[in-house]
Amino acid sequence: MQNPIIGHQHIVDQLQQTVASDRIAGAYLFVGPTGVGKETVARYFAQLIFCQQDAQPPTVCGACLACRKVDSGNHPDLQFIRPDGSELKIGQIRELQKQIIYEPLEANRKVYILTDVDRMNDPAENALLKTLEEPPASSVLILLTSNIRVLLPTTRSRCQILQFHPMSTQALTEILVEKFSVAPEQATTLAIAADGAIGKALTQLEKGDVLTEEVPEILRETDPLAAFRLAEHFKDNPETLGELVTWYRDLLFLQQGAPSELITHIYSLEELQRIVPGYSRLRLQQAIQTVFDTKSLIDNTNTNATLALEVMCLKLLK
Repeated sequence: MQNPIIGHQHIVDQLQQTVASDRIAGAYLFVGPTGVGKETVARYFAQLIFCQQDAQPPTVCGACLACRKVDSGNHPDLQFIRPDGSELKIGQIRELQKQIIYEPLEANRKVYILTDVDRMNDPAENALLKTLEEPPASSVLILLTSNIRVLLPTTRSRCQILQFHPMSTQALTEILVEKFSVAPEQATTLAIAADGAIGKALTQLEKGDVLTEEVPEILRETDPLAAFRLAEHFKDNPETLGELVTWYRDLLFLQQGAPSELITHIYSLEELQRIVPGYSRLRLQQAIQTVFDTKSLIDNTNTNATLALEVMCLKLLK
């Protein structure tokens, strides 16, 4: 079976070597932006562990009973633990602790994949620490997070950390064109808006409308009081922050007299041309930096997202 993972080859190679040498750690922490592919690689790692095909280096055959059960979501030794509502709660961790002490039913190990562990409440993380201190030899815990800074240092220290990075815009564009038959112009727009995260790009692609061509309201709005309403929109639709940069980028190109071939949102060109006289080059550059800074603050710290977005919108409308 062909490796289904797009990108992250160095991590896949490392995990294959880990399985080949039978030096699988008790706990891993996969760190990277939302949609970058952490969960896909975690599932692949579980299949590497379970696969019944005898190959060197170990691969996922996709045909054996174990691989088929993982693909169908029915393998008894693989469990996903996701936030219950807005949090991973202590009850979920206690349930894991009850189960993890038992031997695997079919494979040599049991694999638990905990998504969004940055959303664990304090009691849950403290309870999980007890399991991370001495995980049973027949178990593997894979923790996924987009914000490692909110986790306790003791949680981090008890896991083997693997860092996932987004792809370059050019690399992701080429993949969207070659593997998913996306038109080059749409692929570029999609890659920029997804910040190089293949999962984000494919999720948007599945929606059918690659990117909305409606000019964001914040580009036209002049009333500072609208900042709070607009901030609520961005909070409810966080993926639009990356897309917002592409609109300011188009305005900057137009402000500098760049050819239309460089414009991402070409179908909104006429409206953008009407908007751009209200912006200076400096203001557009500052707007792009403000969006980048806000996105980084939300993704990488434990900041209040609503407050950060309100400050961003006030700056953009200033």
